[in-house]
Amino acid sequence: MVPFPKITVTAIAVALTATNPIAAGPDRKKPVSGQTTAELYAGKTWIWSKGGSYWAPDGSFQAIWEDNVGLGKWYATSKGSLCYEANWYYQKGVPGAPRKECYRHVADSEGQLWKYSEKDKSWYKPRKEFAERIKPGNKIGSQVRKLRRKYGI
Repeated sequence: MVPFPKITVTAIAVALTATNPIAAGPDRKKPVSGQTTAELYAGKTWIWSKGGSYWAPDGSFQAIWEDNVGLGKWYATSKGSLCYEANWYYQKGVPGAPRKECYRHVADSEGQLWKYSEKDKSWYKPRKEFAERIKPGNKIGSQVRKLRRKYGI
């Protein structure tokens, strides 16, 4: 697991200024370091269409999707993948279902950041994602607490 220092990475800010968020793919797939990947998410909430995820600086992970809650851990790999392993709960008295997901991060020959979507099986430039959907702080904490009480976890 990569530690989560609070270091500002100027290269990331420059890389996030791309013009086209979706393209065929990077011309070169140089993995972003695990430390840089961790810095992009640590202490932030990634807003999803029907929920979101919080990537705590201590490596704990919590997420909501509709009326489901996920609890577990997250980490960044040396090859630039951001991963979470969590148990997802949707009903009181039912054990959580384990799930692991990873999001690959690479830089192209110009230093532009790209992500790989397993869902869509495609590469994209996450400029809009970082500008609009990844927010500092835990924006889902109260919803997570409510669902934990509801499901007795």
